[in-house]
Amino acid sequence: MEQKMIKIKINDKEYEVPEGINVVEACDAYNIPLERFCYHRYLPVDGNCRTCMVEIETPRGRMLTIGCNTKVQDGMVIYTNSENAVRAQKASLEFLLLDHPLDCPICDKAGECYLQDNYYNFGLYEYRRIVPRYFKGGKAVDAGDHIVLDQERCILCTRCIRFLDHISGTSELGIVHRGHESKITTFPGKPISNDYSGNITDICPVGALTLKEFRFKQRVWFLKKTPSVCLECARGCSIFIEHNRGKIWRYMPRENPKLNRVWLCDKGRFSFKKNHENRIWEPQKNNETIDFNQATIEIENILQNYQWEEIAWLCGPYSSNETLYILKNYFGDNVYAYIPPATGKKDDLLMLAEEYPNEQGVRYFGINTELNQLVNKINDNKIKVLFIIENDIAKFNESKEIINKFKQLQQIIYFTPFSDETSKIANLIIPIRTFAETNGTYINATSILQKAMQAFEPENQDVPPVSLALTQIAYYVNKHSKRYHDPSEIFNELKNEYEELKDFTFSTIPSMGIHLKFPKIADEPFKNKKVDFNVFMLKDYICVSKG
Repeated sequence: MEQKMIKIKINDKEYEVPEGINVVEACDAYNIPLERFCYHRYLPVDGNCRTCMVEIETPRGRMLTIGCNTKVQDGMVIYTNSENAVRAQKASLEFLLLDHPLDCPICDKAGECYLQDNYYNFGLYEYRRIVPRYFKGGKAVDAGDHIVLDQERCILCTRCIRFLDHISGTSELGIVHRGHESKITTFPGKPISNDYSGNITDICPVGALTLKEFRFKQRVWFLKKTPSVCLECARGCSIFIEHNRGKIWRYMPRENPKLNRVWLCDKGRFSFKKNHENRIWEPQKNNETIDFNQATIEIENILQNYQWEEIAWLCGPYSSNETLYILKNYFGDNVYAYIPPATGKKDDLLMLAEEYPNEQGVRYFGINTELNQLVNKINDNKIKVLFIIENDIAKFNESKEIINKFKQLQQIIYFTPFSDETSKIANLIIPIRTFAETNGTYINATSILQKAMQAFEPENQDVPPVSLALTQIAYYVNKHSKRYHDPSEIFNELKNEYEELKDFTFSTIPSMGIHLKFPKIADEPFKNKKVDFNVFMLKDYICVSKG
């Protein structure tokens, strides 16, 4: 539904904003600085920190009000930088800082702390306290599976409480005591244990809630942020890969109002560890390490010694669209995809039972998923060689019968980044890059195409992206096929074959992705969460620095 636009004034300048937006969002839409702590656009308004004070014109003159809980009206006149507004903002910030410990040098939040940012942007007042500081205690409390709680750092913004009440619905945190003795704590015998607990550390504006998995691991100013996609389930949440010196230190949710908003499940959040476990960096033939030149010769010998019709290719919903496109376009009719059973945990927020990222890509490019056809060709001795493309089919109990059929094959070549169950049955293993080490696109369960950008080079830079390795094979077999230097070039080719993609290149794919006119295989996220969120989009994408 199209939003009705109204005109308002902020600091004597006229702006056009959607009707019903609050003052904080109106300021953010035009990059007008306005302090806030407790406000979060994806949580209900609480209005307890009082730092977003502004002055507005009323029939009785100017009055102070909080910007987060004040809806704009047509013709409203707002001042964020008037003398009274600035005085009120500074006073509110001063009260929040009265008992705050000076932990900045050892606090994990340093470098991305709103308290630091707001003091330097809006505070800078003279310290006036003359009585001793009150310490709430509760230093480094083990508050749950992933959470460490520092009660004395807490400014009682209640963001964490509102998240646990309204999003996860588990309500493990609350406020006890009154006045300056008030503090956040877990309920007796009820630690923070839910599938979305890591989000409360993201939205905590100070260092009161931190992750055990990241605590004291890296300073945030050393981390580089690369836009990407979570591959742990078919939801395909938008994320940042945060890395330093070729190692991933954490995944962080990336704002996407049409998908995961700013949330991420714990399963996806902590899956970054897999990227560095059980890696294969050199080709292997019959359990012996060989170099890439020898591996190339081995593949060329296979292509020379067998008819093209005797070779099959097995991929799956873990591969990027670029890989699937190359297989479909250049490798003939013997290309198949194995879709594993959907056995993961599912909820009405983000998590889906399909524990793979690109089943929709398999269907979009028309890859054959009828494995009985492949099995029949193996039984008839029509298929003698099988290339398996980054699909650990052997780990699934449901595939045992198929794996037994594979034993009839003369050669199994496996392209994989990891040592896994399928690598145990392969004659030749070719290491490839993970999604974090190359460019690619994926289509999630609700038919949103997103790009995952290369974050860094792998430890062994000879390891290729699988899509480029396949293009080399295609070129060897058919000299008329194209050669590419980066998977993004493959997307820039395939887009021309699809009407809804033709206006985009890899570099211009929107941050929120491209909504394809393709049947969905899952419900929209947050289907049953009826929370009055505060997101109004002047354009198709919004991005602000404050949470």
